[in-house]
Amino acid sequence: MSLLNIVRWFHVISGISWLGEVITINFVLVPVVLKLSNKEREAFIQNVFPRIFRLASVLSGTAIISGALLNYLLTGWKNLDVLLHSRWGMSIAIGGAIGLLLALFHFTFERHLEPIAVSVDEMSDEEVQKMLNHLKVVPRVGMLILIAVILLMMIAIRGV
Repeated sequence: MSLLNIVRWFHVISGISWLGEVITINFVLVPVVLKLSNKEREAFIQNVFPRIFRLASVLSGTAIISGALLNYLLTGWKNLDVLLHSRWGMSIAIGGAIGLLLALFHFTFERHLEPIAVSVDEMSDEEVQKMLNHLKVVPRVGMLILIAVILLMMIAIRGV
């Protein structure tokens, strides 16, 4: 098995796992959070979401780093025109750029949106509702973006 294949498998598995995690957040964790009382919600969020955030960090980081390494192994980063003049290249370039932007969002802004260390008792009803709205919207948008990235990568590797 070549280095290219090993890196490709790391990339595929980490990308699909990242999407699976976001799907789990959307269809399992957030619905549970919305049904809990404030005290239960606080305990759940403080115990589960830091782990989810760390897992997303590992998976997104692995997907981005292995994707960059895979790109290097395929192009040598010498002739990047191939990324602009073929369906394969355009799909890789667009999907990679979108995935990178999503990962950067995760590592920079999403940390401030996660209600990890906040006591729900110390929050006003308006702040609790704002937190719940973030929990409904941000993972859904992330899921749609990740689906688009994976579709672009599938188009790149197999075509339409």
